[in-house]
Amino acid sequence: MSGWLTGKRARVEGDSPVIRAALGAAGATLVGEGDSDIWVHITPPPAAKPAHELTHAEWRASLDAGLDRRFLGAKDFAEACRARGQGGAVLFVGAPEQALGADQAAAAGALGNLTKTLGVEWARDGIRVNSVLTCETGDTLGRLAAYLVSDYAAYVTGAVMGIALDD
Repeated sequence: MSGWLTGKRARVEGDSPVIRAALGAAGATLVGEGDSDIWVHITPPPAAKPAHELTHAEWRASLDAGLDRRFLGAKDFAEACRARGQGGAVLFVGAPEQALGADQAAAAGALGNLTKTLGVEWARDGIRVNSVLTCETGDTLGRLAAYLVSDYAAYVTGAVMGIALDD
């Protein structure tokens, strides 16, 4: 995996030490702001709450965190890539639909459709969009993330993948 991302600048929003470590080990330069070739957005899983106990404000907050902010961030990233005349890679990471309740299921299901749509729409600009929906936080997640944003996955876009948890 060493050198896969040499010369690439990666911006990671959210907390995942394994993804940051895997991107760095693959040669990416991690940046906090400014231009980047790779944008990874990680949404931590909130506490699960039964649908009948959700308030409308909690429902909207879940959709905002799990879908709206991701779309707006990806849109800004894509606009910057187009302005530079270069492609890029977007990776969304979060919990799968069935893991955390109705609000998270709605956000993750919509994210899957958004990933597929943006993957097709933005392919002509050389911008790939993929998602990993899992509760896994180990090295497998880091390796998959590094692969999906690398040039080895140049023809992978619009994919929604999962990682099974080891027992």
